[in-house]
Amino acid sequence: MDRPKLSVVIPAHENAAPLDVTLHSLARQTLPRDEFEVIVGDDGSRVPLGPVVEKYADRLNITCVRSEQNRGRSANRNSAAAHARADTVMFLDADTVPHPLLLERHRDYHAGRAGRPGVLLGQRYDLDWAGADAVRRGEPVTPAMLDAERGDPRLEDTAHPQRMRDFPSAPWVLGLTHNASLDIESFRRVGGFDEAMVKWGFEDMEFFYRVFHLHGASPEVFRLDPDALSYHLPHFRKTSSGLASMDNMKYLLRKHLRYDVEVLYAINTFGRYMGRIRMYGQAIEAYRRGGLGRPEVLPAALRDELATSRALVVGNGVSTLDLGAGSHTFDHDAPPSETNSHLLGTVLQQFKTGALDVIVNVDLWRFMLPEDLPAILTRGRLKADRIELVASRTTLDPRSLLPVPLLADVDYAVDMLSSHFAPTVTTSDTATVITLR
Repeated sequence: MDRPKLSVVIPAHENAAPLDVTLHSLARQTLPRDEFEVIVGDDGSRVPLGPVVEKYADRLNITCVRSEQNRGRSANRNSAAAHARADTVMFLDADTVPHPLLLERHRDYHAGRAGRPGVLLGQRYDLDWAGADAVRRGEPVTPAMLDAERGDPRLEDTAHPQRMRDFPSAPWVLGLTHNASLDIESFRRVGGFDEAMVKWGFEDMEFFYRVFHLHGASPEVFRLDPDALSYHLPHFRKTSSGLASMDNMKYLLRKHLRYDVEVLYAINTFGRYMGRIRMYGQAIEAYRRGGLGRPEVLPAALRDELATSRALVVGNGVSTLDLGAGSHTFDHDAPPSETNSHLLGTVLQQFKTGALDVIVNVDLWRFMLPEDLPAILTRGRLKADRIELVASRTTLDPRSLLPVPLLADVDYAVDMLSSHFAPTVTTSDTATVITLR
């Protein structure tokens, strides 16, 4: 048999009924049967899913890969994808029913890439009872079944034109594997899904994060296609699954010590996550170009103290400072290392309470959005005895940095902080320092 154009990987566990509906819809695709294969991963279901798969052996080029133990979504996808024969692998959830044109759209996108790496993210409507009844009967889903309460939340979040301009900065934020495809070479080069993530949530986003950075954060590798349609069947979701996903989020922050993962820790929408990643990426570059964050502006007494303190120093070039044992830096101008991360400081989960004597932030705090600055300060005070907010003296016109914000009026900051801290202010020829205890 000739190699298929598309390998459709479906992870499944204890969901025979929705899997049956999904496979029935795959048997009615406009893409010819010989152009795609279906690989179902049965992740240790108590009642094996093989019989459901075998029902479609006369209509689909289909295989079931079964694990006798439940190993988690990442391991299940990897195990099934290891059997893929096509150059393009598509991930579809067992309870996500494809529109008849879905596979054709995924095939055509990758054919148009002419061998270049690419990721296509499709749309998924969350059906209620009316839509679910229709697809289970094999009937079309009508517009009346797809009002605003059943739409894909990613597309609602990105409806504003600015959000689609943010998409190239962080397309992986929308990288959910219920309806997505990529070239098999990229899948293999990043090592598939991280099998350490066995609980529900974020494992697909983390996978696409690595794919994005594998290709140098190129804005043209990912595409969001609102016409690549699928329909999510209603199912019972345990509240505990959502809570358990926070363990995966903490794992992500430990694994990727970068600002673009750090922003996910705050509760927000898909669109706002992308916007923050874009803006903070621009801020880090503006901060560098403007000569801000330099350790040279630190008062001599503070520099001397840092040499014997457990400190976290945030700034540009601050990893060159003489720092005491147990110190760390967030220096975006230096390569990541065991003691240097490319973070902003809004989470600080790698530090235990009271682990630091002092946190020194040279200028980066001045770029933080007003709603993010409190996280830096309140969490920072749990980790350190005091915080030093350093504002370099500069002739930069803040308007020249827009849309990146720069807090230029230090007096405004002091007045704002006075309601919550007891700030003291010292000035020198090179900087103003706000001390928070």
